[in-house]
Amino acid sequence: MTTEPAGSQAGGTGGPNARHLAPTGDLTIFEAGEFKESLVKLFANDGLVSLDLGGVDRVDTAAIQLMLSARKQGRMFVTGIPDELQAKLKQLGFHDHLSE
Repeated sequence: MTTEPAGSQAGGTGGPNARHLAPTGDLTIFEAGEFKESLVKLFANDGLVSLDLGGVDRVDTAAIQLMLSARKQGRMFVTGIPDELQAKLKQLGFHDHLSE
């Protein structure tokens, strides 16, 4: 997994006000630690934050758990949700959107 915060190079950590996260590649148990750290940094910012999943190839339940946990913050806007992820969420019984 690589991440691309707004205004920085791919894989960078972004500045203190980076409110956008765009992971690419796989979001599986193998990338869960890095993804969690990226989400924690994202939510360290005030206000609405965005997560763009348009560049994500594969998602497993570890990443879904992290996203649903992040959703509880009540200030995350998610875009580019792949059809595969939408199908997995529905299969797992989650019918609400990832965004607040």
